[in-house]
Amino acid sequence: MNAKKIISLILFILFYSFCFCQEYWESIFEYEDNLKCIEQNSLGFLFIGTECGVYRSIDNGNNWEHVGLENISVYSMIINSNDDIFVGTGGYFNIYISEDHGENWIPIHENIAPNNVIALFINSEGNIFAGSGGDYGLLRSTDNGGNWELILSLSSCEAIYSICSNSEGILFAATTNFMGEGGVYRSLDQGDSWELIGLNYHFLSSLAVNSNDEIFAGGRGHYYQGIGGVYRSSDNGETWETLTNYFYVNDIALDSQNRIFIGCEYGAVWFSEDNGETWQFVESELMPEETEISFLTISDDDFVYAISYGGPTNNVYRSLESTSVDDYVVRANELPIKLCNYPNPFNPSTTISFELNTETSENTELVIYNLKGQKVKILFVTLSEVEGSNNHFSSPSSFDFAQDDRTGESHTGNKTYSVVWNGTDQNNQPVSSGVYFYKLKSGNIEISRKMLLLK
Repeated sequence: MNAKKIISLILFILFYSFCFCQEYWESIFEYEDNLKCIEQNSLGFLFIGTECGVYRSIDNGNNWEHVGLENISVYSMIINSNDDIFVGTGGYFNIYISEDHGENWIPIHENIAPNNVIALFINSEGNIFAGSGGDYGLLRSTDNGGNWELILSLSSCEAIYSICSNSEGILFAATTNFMGEGGVYRSLDQGDSWELIGLNYHFLSSLAVNSNDEIFAGGRGHYYQGIGGVYRSSDNGETWETLTNYFYVNDIALDSQNRIFIGCEYGAVWFSEDNGETWQFVESELMPEETEISFLTISDDDFVYAISYGGPTNNVYRSLESTSVDDYVVRANELPIKLCNYPNPFNPSTTISFELNTETSENTELVIYNLKGQKVKILFVTLSEVEGSNNHFSSPSSFDFAQDDRTGESHTGNKTYSVVWNGTDQNNQPVSSGVYFYKLKSGNIEISRKMLLLK
């Protein structure tokens, strides 16, 4: 073998090792009891439902705080376009709402269902659907949770595990009935009436719809045959095709490019890039193939989140990179650092300090939000993309800059900045006392922190 072939072989081996041995996941939360679900709001805040209430992170999963519903099991969670958070629980009050990013929780109905609320869904009309079991199988609210009506009753051993809709507003609900017939139910009239249309006797766990209105269902078994798998329908549920019966699927999720991810019992996470025809295992030392995954979701920015169970501790894992990013990979060590404010609590003003990586400081903004997620004031913005701009930073008279230290660098090589907020809105009017969030966005990276204004 000549030298050129040897060098080519070495390069191939190095490339293969780099591509297939690098870590895919990071663990962002560990818990001794069961973890049920995780969701992200429009500000990038993360919320986890546990056996003992809700935990929240406002800094991309680096730090977590318990924000409510202590000693209440949270089974499901959904966030609407206004960032209202709905959680389905067990117990006397089955559904709670938070309108202030988890600071406070309000029970919105007494004893909606005697069983646990294990599935929540919001359709394009803003109607909320809550899935449970038995006589209270599926309920609907058309007024943001103020009132509820029963729209589908089930048998005593049947429960709804997933709800979805396609672009035409057709609703689908997946059930498991351990004592008989279950499957996929469909409603053509926004939930007023339902029919059982397919995958009868399958123990279904999850549903997802791609941009072509194809429906994918995940199953954990069958009443007679004992097989699980992934199924696809291209005709609104009339017929179903078995894509694989190799997996016991606990959850299924699709990214913005229609890639399919499945979380499996004793199978970790697999994905398909060809609409379910073939499947690939997500290689990872952190999450070996025998890992049990109970919940799987993909955020709006295409990061994959997975919840494991069955070990000494349960974990929330997040992919180190977005599935939609090919050329630019966002990793944990590239996040802005030293984002903080002092004093906190404060009156009448506080200084927000932060550092930016020199390669990610373009197109940066720092914005204040109130508890309702409403934008209060823009404190810092870059205008490098504005044609004819001589200054890198825009500095309207209403902005309060303490310093612009772009010429100096920290020991890490990052540029340091600090901005003063004097407790006023964009019109320089004083805001009321309370909790506020400041959000730093730089390129593909977003981090938020909380502060308290006292008067």
